[in-house]
Amino acid sequence: MSMNNLNHALPRVRHRKGFTLIELLIVISIIAILAGLLIPIVGVVRRRGQVTATVMEIQSLKKAIDTYKNTTGKGDYPPDGSNALVLVKHILNAFPRIHTTEMNFLKTQLGIRSYPNGNVIPQNTLLDPAEALVFFLGGFSDDPRYPFQGKGGPASLNRNPGLFDFDPNRLLTTDDGDGFAAYYPRGSDVPFVYFDSRTYMPRSIYGYAPAAQYPLVYNLPTNPNDVNGVARPYRSDQPREATPDDGYFFHWVNKNTFQLIAAGVTNHYGNNILPAPLNGRPTPLTRYQHYPSGIGPPTKDGATDGVTYSDGDKSNITSFSRGALEDDIP
Repeated sequence: MSMNNLNHALPRVRHRKGFTLIELLIVISIIAILAGLLIPIVGVVRRRGQVTATVMEIQSLKKAIDTYKNTTGKGDYPPDGSNALVLVKHILNAFPRIHTTEMNFLKTQLGIRSYPNGNVIPQNTLLDPAEALVFFLGGFSDDPRYPFQGKGGPASLNRNPGLFDFDPNRLLTTDDGDGFAAYYPRGSDVPFVYFDSRTYMPRSIYGYAPAAQYPLVYNLPTNPNDVNGVARPYRSDQPREATPDDGYFFHWVNKNTFQLIAAGVTNHYGNNILPAPLNGRPTPLTRYQHYPSGIGPPTKDGATDGVTYSDGDKSNITSFSRGALEDDIP
């Protein structure tokens, strides 16, 4: 075949011009629309991923707490540090052979003073409901006389493995100066909080029992202006008979065990609401809320002590919810 014939046999290549300005604008508009549609989806996926991860970690923490009760605690759940008398009694039960000097060391570290009549002061301890989780689920020394200062105890440089595998990168102090660490959910600015059922309502070490409208609260020490809200135990929608100590007609959630609370994607536990006095009674520290309804029904005096979930409450992830609290609202 001659060169001329070969040239005739080759297909002709047509050189297409580039996109016109109108075509480019159309493509850019389509991309912008798709991006606008994807951004909310990405946010939802991120939220769901964080909730799922936190739920799984809470389940692991629950198992560790139950294991503690059945082993070290000898049938007793770990205290949350909000009541010094409860904590001292627990330590004596968990470590019956503890040496007097070791017990005095612990009291000093926790800011507890004892008196000959058995009273302790102050009512609470330096160990708060976030730090208690790490303290009791971490390892203790194998020395029954010195569980804290002994080899492998919390006061040693190399602490024994505990009942929960804490990620060291998420063990942080809360800047309250006591040196105890709290454990933070992945991607969160506020820690897990643990409430022991014995102290859902704070009780005085001198026998004074505040009314039930004074639930225990946890306020992050680095959060003086409630930027991250206030964590508190939740009541259930299950009715009960009122008692002299607790005049409300509804049980606490997990009334005989504990509650674990994580702040969720908002990094806010919930609003610290100051309600009006009830029939001349002192103004409560904060109102409580119900699970799963998200609101507290009126009390026997006709005052509505429960309040609707704030955005912080809605995003909370707990040991008794399927995920975020807002997902369980009927």
